Amino acid sequence: MSNLQAQATMEMQNPQMLSQQDLAKRWGQSVCAIGLYSAVGLGPKYVKLDGALRYPVEEVQKYERARLMH
Repeated sequence: MSNLQAQATMEMQNPQMLSQQDLAKRWGQSVCAIGLYSAVGLGPKYVKLDGALRYPVEEVQKYERARLMH
């Protein structure tokens, strides 16, 4: 099984993780912007698996709640 196949299988088994593409769509940002946020320590906590960043949905929601404006 290739890395890409293993990654796709993992994502299907664990929908609680978002890819950079998923997070970019969620926030209306470019994938490049999401990568930059992570590189400089901004954005939600992430996990690095086989070189790919994955964002636990719980961490994304926590990050979003912390930035709610009243």
